[in-house]
Amino acid sequence: ASSAMRRFPILFALLAGAEAFSLTGPLLRPASSSPLLRSSRGPVPRVGAANFCAKLVTSDDRTGTLPWKESVAGAEHRLLYMPFLDWQLQFLRDNLELKDLPFEEHLSKQESTKKPAVIESWQYESPEFRKIRLTYIDAGQNAQVFNSVWYPRHSYDAPILGIDFLAFGPKKVLAIMDLQPLSQDEEYLEKYITPLVPLRDKYQDLCGRMSSRFYDEAKFFSKELLFGRFDNDQPVMESLYPAMKEYVEYYLKTIRDLKPDESEEFQAKVKEMQREYDQYSAEKDPAVGLFTTYWGKDWAEDFTHNFLFSESEPVPKEEDEKEKAATA
Repeated sequence: ASSAMRRFPILFALLAGAEAFSLTGPLLRPASSSPLLRSSRGPVPRVGAANFCAKLVTSDDRTGTLPWKESVAGAEHRLLYMPFLDWQLQFLRDNLELKDLPFEEHLSKQESTKKPAVIESWQYESPEFRKIRLTYIDAGQNAQVFNSVWYPRHSYDAPILGIDFLAFGPKKVLAIMDLQPLSQDEEYLEKYITPLVPLRDKYQDLCGRMSSRFYDEAKFFSKELLFGRFDNDQPVMESLYPAMKEYVEYYLKTIRDLKPDESEEFQAKVKEMQREYDQYSAEKDPAVGLFTTYWGKDWAEDFTHNFLFSESEPVPKEEDEKEKAATA
């Protein structure tokens, strides 16, 4: 545990301290000076757009290896969140007209050359969702992570479903799940967030509150998010697993109860709100440090901007440094 703490000091401080952290807490910035991502010619090339040379892969070609049976760090280590990934993939197949959304091969899976660790991702679309992405990180006891984000089509202004479950050893377990609102307008929150109250109240051990020290509560978070921090992994299957299933089922029903608005004005507005979400998340996500530790800075930035938050742009180095100085 001590070696993992040295590698991920910010994440451990958040897990261990009285304060808490969010899916996109203002902790780490992408190192936007990466030579892979920045050049005098402009922004990062987009998957399927400017970067024609990259080999694209599909997700269903790789799901045959799931669920993983053994950790890359050894059979003695539990794949803590593998049931979550397995359930969610099956739910997608059973309930959506799912279509593979190809992305760059080198972003789909990486094994660390530094220590036993692997990261693999999958990506889909459907008539209701323009992008559903899932990622699993297995580093044995040092790190077990499951992340999933669902982006509705631009004809819906519904929140984005965000899931982030992490464990850094059996005594450092963190869970965050939210319908992340695109607006903090009172009418919007009443429509999409207030109905979550009865569902959230069913899971009292996931009703923790996050400190505004680590996230901006006025941006992309709801007051009804599920949040739990535990010193053992017993609640993972007892509370978190059924909670995730109920939230996902509720979310899909919410989307399907909506009438899509195909007007250009509406879709342009939603597109911009989702772009802002990606930009905010790419700049604030503390997981960038985790990616860098195992797979290097260049890959971490590529993965962040071209897969996780593919509508984002790297922050110019000078702007990033000014903002850090202003908030120091």
